Amino acid sequence: MGLEIGATHDDIHSAFRKLARELHPDVTGQKNSARFQQVTGAYTLLKSLAPEELSSLTQNLPGREKARIQKAEQKRREESQKAERSAKIDRIITRYEAEFHDYCENRKSGSDSDMKAIILRMKSGRPGVINAALKHSAPFANRVDFRKALTEILKRSEIDPTTADIAASLPFDSSTRKVIALDTSGNAANFPPGLIISLIGNDTDSMESMLLHVSPENAAVILRRWPAGKVMNDGIIRTLLASDDMRILVPLLGVIRTNFPQSAKNHRKRLQELENHPTAAVRAWSRKLL
Repeated sequence: MGLEIGATHDDIHSAFRKLARELHPDVTGQKNSARFQQVTGAYTLLKSLAPEELSSLTQNLPGREKARIQKAEQKRREESQKAERSAKIDRIITRYEAEFHDYCENRKSGSDSDMKAIILRMKSGRPGVINAALKHSAPFANRVDFRKALTEILKRSEIDPTTADIAASLPFDSSTRKVIALDTSGNAANFPPGLIISLIGNDTDSMESMLLHVSPENAAVILRRWPAGKVMNDGIIRTLLASDDMRILVPLLGVIRTNFPQSAKNHRKRLQELENHPTAAVRAWSRKLL
């Protein structure tokens, strides 16, 4: 309330009236309502005190203010120490990444010891450590142990963009690519387009699995890459047709029309509903399929 130490009940009353004129919702609207409630609560407490209680309260104020300042200073020191620790860790990781790069460059790549060193670092919780290892993982891309370690990374709820980029560039064979795609498709909503494209290749099983989990934008990316002449699982078609999102429907209807128009008869009712879709392209494709 802005009161000085030693304030009397008259001082308290005057301070409240002054603040009420500045903060009351009827005067200033709702923007100061929280502050007005604080002031009202403080006034209600202070006016209920007997003179001797008020005197005892104000006599203790300097000590409480000192304690508040000490607490704030302690918090500032802790935050400063935390920032210093974080900066130190970042410096260590940067140095470690450079040292690990030198280690891999100066050794004959492809040995079991190298793979074990890389997999060990892939289990780290810090993207910097993981990425330093992945940059040297190409010789092991199709080894089972490496594939399992990478799969665990790609199943995490958040994927570092650099990690995704490096994983997308690895030289997987078709078998490894498919296993990773099927094992990680449940987290595909967190995958960037480049990683999705790398994992699905031209395998329709991987595409169908991803289509059930990706965003509408990435569903369109997959649908536009659908291999010519390949038929899509009817259950997947039904699930996708249930969407009202034109980003999914337009490429999906185009794929059906181009690759397996005979399946349209199994979804006639839904296609009839889509004839009234607000997007012209969806209406047009639906009519062509009917």
